[in-house]
Amino acid sequence: MKNIDKFADNLMDETLKEAADTFFGKRKELEDDMDFLQRQVQKLHNQARAIEDIAARINYLLAGGKGAWEFWAGMEAKSLSDIAPEWEPDVALPRAWTRKGRFSSLVRNLYQQLADRIEVYTYGRYVEDQEVKGKKHLTSNLKSVSEFAESINAAIREINACSSPNDIMAFARSMDVEGARKKKFASSDLTYDYNQDLCFQELNLDELGLVKYPELSTGKEAMHNLAVLSKDIYSRYKTEINALLDEIYG
Repeated sequence: MKNIDKFADNLMDETLKEAADTFFGKRKELEDDMDFLQRQVQKLHNQARAIEDIAARINYLLAGGKGAWEFWAGMEAKSLSDIAPEWEPDVALPRAWTRKGRFSSLVRNLYQQLADRIEVYTYGRYVEDQEVKGKKHLTSNLKSVSEFAESINAAIREINACSSPNDIMAFARSMDVEGARKKKFASSDLTYDYNQDLCFQELNLDELGLVKYPELSTGKEAMHNLAVLSKDIYSRYKTEINALLDEIYG
């Protein structure tokens, strides 16, 4: 009987260990994925700041923001007009004989930079891997991060449903028959909702603070439209824009 009891105890220990390894292993994998997601989100926030810095410069050129709505509505990107106009003296200034030429060139150059930044932010870009020669990897981007966040939520739903803390604890108690008998005899057979404290909460994607920017075309038609809009805005806000250009060019 002692051998049988010892065998049963060993079997119970192995079964409980396997259940615990599975339970905590899945949770550790999920926690690692969530940490990785937060790092990617932070990289996107850094990219977003760069995007808004460029948009702020364009809006500043547009008569201190007065022509921003007209410009961005014409370029089918109205939301960019909401970014507060601001100028930082870290922009390569194109040369032109006239203020009008300087204005048009500045707006065009910054627009093209903005379009490129938004594309990389939204879809990423393949770059050379710093550690593995000849290998390329996709930079952090909104599309991949959003899909990864959705996959984490799917994993959370699966873990909470199939490996809930309450179920695991109930399984462990069912294996320890002698312990359960002693616990009941001592009138301490209390129930506890482990799910309330230990279940994962699904991610709220809106709370990640990731902005979806309108994609900007740099095709021939779009650039022609940009030139027409720039010309019209300059003609209507000539005084304000000339004063800004004199300040910028010194």
